[in-house]
Amino acid sequence: MQLPPFIQWKEFPRVLSGKEKLIFLLLASVFLFSSFSLWRMFLNRFTEVIPASGGAIMEGVVGSPRFINPLYADTRDADRDLAELVFSGLFTYDSTGNFIPDLAQNYQVLEKGKIVEIQLKEGVLWHDGKPFGADDVVFTVRTLQNPSVKSPVRANWAGVEVEKISDLRIRFTLREPYAAFMEKLTLKIIPAHIWQEIPVEQIALSSLNLQPIGTGPFRVEKTIQDSGGLVKEMRLKVFSKYINKKPFISSLTFKFFENEEKMLAAARSGQIESFPVSSPNAAKYAGLGERIEQFSLPRAFGVFFNLASPKQTFQERSVRQALSLAIDRQNLVQTLAPDAEAVSSPLLPEFFGFDSPALVPTDKAAAKTLLKQAGFREIDGKLYKPEKATGEFRSNLRRGSQNQEVRLLQQCLADQPGIYPEGTINGVFGPSTQQAVIRFQEKYAQEILAPSNLTKGNGEVRAGTRAKLNEICFPQTGDESFSITLTTAAQPTLQKVAAFVQEEWQRLGVTVTVNTVSPEEMGMNVIKPRNYEALLFGEALGIVPDPLPFWHSSQVADPGLNIAGYENKQADALLEKIRKETDAAQRNQIMKQLQDVLLADAPAITLYDLKYSYVVPERLKGIEGHKIADPSQRFANVGDWYIKTGRKWKFF
Repeated sequence: MQLPPFIQWKEFPRVLSGKEKLIFLLLASVFLFSSFSLWRMFLNRFTEVIPASGGAIMEGVVGSPRFINPLYADTRDADRDLAELVFSGLFTYDSTGNFIPDLAQNYQVLEKGKIVEIQLKEGVLWHDGKPFGADDVVFTVRTLQNPSVKSPVRANWAGVEVEKISDLRIRFTLREPYAAFMEKLTLKIIPAHIWQEIPVEQIALSSLNLQPIGTGPFRVEKTIQDSGGLVKEMRLKVFSKYINKKPFISSLTFKFFENEEKMLAAARSGQIESFPVSSPNAAKYAGLGERIEQFSLPRAFGVFFNLASPKQTFQERSVRQALSLAIDRQNLVQTLAPDAEAVSSPLLPEFFGFDSPALVPTDKAAAKTLLKQAGFREIDGKLYKPEKATGEFRSNLRRGSQNQEVRLLQQCLADQPGIYPEGTINGVFGPSTQQAVIRFQEKYAQEILAPSNLTKGNGEVRAGTRAKLNEICFPQTGDESFSITLTTAAQPTLQKVAAFVQEEWQRLGVTVTVNTVSPEEMGMNVIKPRNYEALLFGEALGIVPDPLPFWHSSQVADPGLNIAGYENKQADALLEKIRKETDAAQRNQIMKQLQDVLLADAPAITLYDLKYSYVVPERLKGIEGHKIADPSQRFANVGDWYIKTGRKWKFF
């Protein structure tokens, strides 16, 4: 009787010899391997790998959010990062730094750039399910323009009128054409139906700033705060009804840290897997072995002199030029990071594509010569300058003169025993003042009259008399040491640069004190009131360059960003032209002219540029470094990021 097949196969190994078993196993292995290889070849030829939905990222950020609200988020990294993901603007950036519609469907530019009309997309929903429309855009812009709201972006919208044409159409009217206006339209929009119930004076204090409702690709799912209300963790979940490309990543969890050291420690322990760092070296030091993506930003770092400071140490251009010559920029960048770049121009010609100036050379001998010409002298390796007197006679004065100098003359002569007994101080050079001058000349005859072979005074204040009056009336109080207080933020790279600059200037003979403040204190207590002598800081121009807020004389006071207090009529005219010029090539030509003016006047010493470094896990795909407007723009193409993959037929 024939055995069933399964029994035959069971008995099969027993009828084989050892050698036959080995041959069988080898043949079976070849068959399986060949089948697997053929299957892989089939898949590779007829299917392709595509991103699939799913996966989560744990992100680390230094600082804790306070205003996840586009009206205020501009000043804090944590706020900007979250606002970028939760909210949408009329326009946004693609992965190459170009503008693309976000909430906008299309737009028209009318009247040579003075009017921009925008058609909004239909079907956009807020995270709470309410419909988005033109009222939200009008509310957002008019609210931030309200001085009572105290929005840090208010200055960007000066002179702009917004009106609703229909439920899905709005019009912006500008006083004059503005080349960078499209970039302003990346402003994130807030929901009118939520915020219009809050009095404008209370918006900054509202708890809703930590409960954001947006139209962006992610919504807030969970927030963890400590006992003091400080946000320690926030989880974002993909918004299923997002109007644009829905992200593949299902969730992003942000963990917030007091400083970079604690964030890196969390990375080493596996609590987070993606995070920005101040320098690529910091990531390598962490020993994470993850991938580093680097982004180019339109920013540069340098020392900005407060030309309006009461101390007025930097009023002389030659002094600023000397301090610039004393810094070895190449040595500086070598101490920072492999990708740091030494720069001299505050207008970032490399980023925008116009001629870059030669790097300012390091020449401490030339620097000392300039300082000597400016009146400084070196004593035991330290620089000193005679303190300026509180006043000075500069004009020739005679009987009949009437001005403030005559009043100063009368005050001085009245203080001299027996010279001006009348003591009348009225600013009028009359007979009694003339007689007082004669007495003064004859009292100091050897110094005033003898050089001119005179024996009697003539009562006129000319060069010889004026020199003696200045000596007597406005005595020098001694030598003033050349000292500088350099203020910067408590951030590792900035502190390292501050120490480097301090050492370079001290080699020159300058006494330098570094004042470090927290990033939060920097805005309100330092920059806003212009409370610094010299400020080590970074400035960003935007994807479309508009340097007017940083260098125009109208922007010297807050909320303007002219932190150097720089005033130059030629620069003002060029800045106004740049703002209006819509042709990129023509704009760059004007930028080059402005660059020449700024380099000659040296209101700031531009030192270096540093790429923005972002550590991401190897499993994260679809992200790559590119030009971004600010650090939060690393999320500009978050819709392309993916962790999980699938396959699809190439022919379907």
